[in-house]
Amino acid sequence: MHRAASLSLLVLASCAGPRAHEGDRVPAGLLGFPIGTYLQLEGVRAEHGKVGERTLRVERVGGRALPHPVGIWIENLSLPAGEPCVLSGYESGRWIGLPTEVRIAEHLEEHQAMWQFQRYFIATSVQAPPALVKSFEGPARER
Repeated sequence: MHRAASLSLLVLASCAGPRAHEGDRVPAGLLGFPIGTYLQLEGVRAEHGKVGERTLRVERVGGRALPHPVGIWIENLSLPAGEPCVLSGYESGRWIGLPTEVRIAEHLEEHQAMWQFQRYFIATSVQAPPALVKSFEGPARER
């Protein structure tokens, strides 16, 4: 390979930014799998506590029953009340709230959410209920 071509590949690789690779340490999700693992969830919309129409009360993951149901936010889908839902996709995460150091340094008001890492689920397909299957448009595509 020519030196110019090698240099071009090096520059392209450095501009690509960090990516998760096999072997990289990835945080665990709420469901017990590394974030980014393709999963199938079964459950019903949560109706009690601090929940909304996007919180799924997960009872089964990959066909296996959980010892205790786990509530998780479904980022791109509103769920019907009282109907069993089956979704496929993956967990992701983001930081929410305002770091204390920033709030103090900038004399900002506290946010409702504490500075914390939020895990959530992105549905890539819906298997049930039928009305949700028909209305699902899929995840937003990155541009």
